[in-house]
Amino acid sequence: MNNLKNPAGTAGAQLLQRSFLVLRTLSSRQGGWRLGELAQYCGLHHSTLHRILAALGREEIVARDPHTHHYILGRLAYELGVAAQPRYDWRAMGAQALDRLARHTGDTAFLNLRSRHETVCIDRREGHYPIKALTVEVGARRPLCVSAGGAAILACLPAGQAQALMEDSRPYLSRFSAGRMDAIVRLLETSRRLGYGYNRDMIVPRVSAVGVAVMDPAGTPVAALSIAAISSRLSGARLREVVDTLRGEARELELHLADGAPGAAPAPAE
Repeated sequence: MNNLKNPAGTAGAQLLQRSFLVLRTLSSRQGGWRLGELAQYCGLHHSTLHRILAALGREEIVARDPHTHHYILGRLAYELGVAAQPRYDWRAMGAQALDRLARHTGDTAFLNLRSRHETVCIDRREGHYPIKALTVEVGARRPLCVSAGGAAILACLPAGQAQALMEDSRPYLSRFSAGRMDAIVRLLETSRRLGYGYNRDMIVPRVSAVGVAVMDPAGTPVAALSIAAISSRLSGARLREVVDTLRGEARELELHLADGAPGAAPAPAE
């Protein structure tokens, strides 16, 4: 039935959309969220959020940490992921690429999957010269615009679409200082000019990263491979070598996708 003629249907769709917003937000912080900060981030009234969390809790897709009382993803989220894994197992598909990247460069290699306006760290490998701190954990969810891998994805999209995705990230970005936002703008401008993601000291001092997009058979960026290292290891001729190595591994993943490997399902509609 047309939702314009069915207010209840419209309200139901809005509730479902809000519920998924809550679930995506919960997945972005492994330590969980307090009710107040979750409401503020999602732009929901406390009473509305509480009702959503109660309903999701009854289905065990949301839980409360017994020690911190923070809201976290529940066991059903894990169970659904296990069921979906054979169809979307990027971790298995990218394992050899990450192994080779870490072995060849000696640095930390990441595989990030695009999730609408965000990336999710699917897997990582540490080489013999890893960064000792500030490492992105597997499962971490962040806006595309705050990482070299995400910037590589944005650089492959039309400017208007990339800007719309930035707007979707506004709740996350609103916590940043003006200086941090200037650094993000420079990251995106530099990456679009180069055709790959390149963050040199822009986000974290003396830490740099470079990333390249992985395209699906339709030519849409769906993932990214990246390398993070201390800045002295990602400059000059070595930077060009690392970019070439990343591009080679990205092409291998694209061939797997073209052959119908797990993970080759079409990207969600924008």
